[in-house]
Amino acid sequence: MDRASSLIFPGSKTLAGWWRQLAPRQPQALAIGYAFLHRIEAPVQVRQSRPVEPLIQLLLQAITLDGPAGALTSDLPPRLGFPPAVVQNFLIAMQRDGLLARSGDQWQPTERGQQARDAGTVPEQAQQRRVFTFLEHMDPIGQRLGAPHFVPITECVGVPWTVNGVHRFDIGALKQCIEKPAEWKQLTGFPLDVEAVADHADTEGWPTVVVDRPERVLLAVIRVGEKGASQTHGYAVKVDGWTLFEKTPILKTADALPGSDSAPPMSVWQEAWRSWCKQRQLPANEVEACMLAYHAPRLEVTAPTRLMQRLQAAKSDLFKGDAWLLVGEGYMRTAAQMTVRT
Repeated sequence: MDRASSLIFPGSKTLAGWWRQLAPRQPQALAIGYAFLHRIEAPVQVRQSRPVEPLIQLLLQAITLDGPAGALTSDLPPRLGFPPAVVQNFLIAMQRDGLLARSGDQWQPTERGQQARDAGTVPEQAQQRRVFTFLEHMDPIGQRLGAPHFVPITECVGVPWTVNGVHRFDIGALKQCIEKPAEWKQLTGFPLDVEAVADHADTEGWPTVVVDRPERVLLAVIRVGEKGASQTHGYAVKVDGWTLFEKTPILKTADALPGSDSAPPMSVWQEAWRSWCKQRQLPANEVEACMLAYHAPRLEVTAPTRLMQRLQAAKSDLFKGDAWLLVGEGYMRTAAQMTVRT
C-alpha cells in the first residue's frame, strides 16, 4: 500500500487550470486526492421486467372485461373468437406462468397478471454479473480506518494497486448494501434492482466467482449546489500530464468522500502559508504579521503594506488568481485559491 506521502500531487498552476475548467459547474469547494477502489465483479440476482406477448395481454383484458372477478371458461371462446381447446391451452399456460388463478370454472388475474395486463410486462428474477465499486477509508500511512463503503464511481483512468491481507475485501460488505432500505440506495446510487448475491450452490464454475479488481484513481472533487441540497462530483485525472477529464463526472453522490469536506484547522493553513512565503524568500516577520481566513474555496490573506509591495514588485500569481495551496497529509487534500489584500 502506497503511503500518502509517497504519491505526487498537482502544483499551483495545475490547480488554477483545473479550477477554470470546472468553473462552469459553479463549484463551492475543491479537493484533490487518491481513491483506492475495489471494483467488485459478482454474480447477483436482479429483478427485471420482461415484456409479455401482445396476445397474452389481450387475453388478460378479455378475462376482466366484466370486472375484476374474471370470467368463466365457457364465456371466453365466443368472446375471443377462438376454439374452446385453444382457449383452454392458453389459460393453462397463463396459470403456469403465474398470470391467472383458477377457482372452479372461474379465471381471474393474479397480481402478476394484473401488471402484465396494465403495463405489458411481468417481473422476474435473473442472474447477472455486475460490478460494484467500494472505497477504502485509510489514514495517511495506509491503515484501514473502517470497512470499505460503496461509492458510485464509474469506470475511468486509473492504475492497479496490490491488495494485502489487511485490505482484502469482504463480500459481506456487498450483502449489507443489498439489504439496506431503498432510501439509502437512492441516496448513494446503489442499484435498486439487485436483490441478492447469487447462491453459489446453484451453479458451478466461472459465473460463481467474485473478482476484486483493485484500482487507484486520482480525483478532483467539487461540491456543487446550495447548502442542504449540494452534491459531490468527482472528475478523473490522468497523472501523466495532469489531464483533467472535466466533461463528465465519474462520481455523483449526496455524500462527501472522506477528507473532501473537512476544513483543515487554521494552524495547517498558517504553516502552508509560511512554507509558500519561505520558497519566495519573503521576510519572516512580515509573513507572521499576516491574518488568514479560510472561506472555501479561498484562503484570504490580509498582509502588511510592505509585504504587499514586495508581492506586487515580484508580479506574484496572487494577483492573477493562479496561486493555490493544497494542504493536508492524507490521500484527499483541500485546495484553496489564495487572495491577498492590505
